[in-house]
Amino acid sequence: MDVSDHGPVRVLAFDRAEKLNALDAALADRAAQALRHADEDPAVGAVVLTGSGRAFCAGVDLDHLAAIGAGSESADHTIDFNAAVRHLRKPLLMAVNGLAVGVGCTMCLHADLVVAAESARFQTPFSRIGVAPEIGSSRLLPAQIGHQRASWMLLTADWVDAATAVDWGLAFEVVADHQLLERSIALGVTIAANDAAAVGAAKATMRTWRLPLIEQAEEAENVAFRALLGRES
Repeated sequence: MDVSDHGPVRVLAFDRAEKLNALDAALADRAAQALRHADEDPAVGAVVLTGSGRAFCAGVDLDHLAAIGAGSESADHTIDFNAAVRHLRKPLLMAVNGLAVGVGCTMCLHADLVVAAESARFQTPFSRIGVAPEIGSSRLLPAQIGHQRASWMLLTADWVDAATAVDWGLAFEVVADHQLLERSIALGVTIAANDAAAVGAAKATMRTWRLPLIEQAEEAENVAFRALLGRES
């Protein structure tokens, strides 16, 4: 992960640009550690997660996905990253540059604010690649954008552009590509200027109703995920 501080805002950038920032065990581990370090640093008032190159995150690396299906312990790194995103106490903004596919899209459901570049495109490709939704997206996506729009995304695996993502409530706003990081940092600075304890309390209380639902959804998703990966080809 590339890590940089901009006043009270810590920017974490996925650094596997040659693979469109697809998550493998190593990147998932680095990202989880970077998120936890930011959460523990009293100088950090907000975190911005973005991607290097032309993609935010192209999902889980296919080789890593195969290892997960085979029961490899490398799956633990992805689970650990998902937990680090979900349980981050600091405000989390996602600056989505380019492609946000699979977990690159569904992790946005756990952000406090999502800022999309004009080039951003979101996709939940699970039905196309033969796996189940993940990290609670089967519950969070309908709650955030409505059942029918979520059905369209999850059942068709069609692309959603940046403007549509804002219109549907998947993202907070869309900005020009060259303004993405500057705008995301500015939003983080605005949040960090407030009382840190009160900001933390607001975030924690807004998440209260979500956590049990996410856990239930993940249990069902994991059962479906294992069943689908276990099919004979």
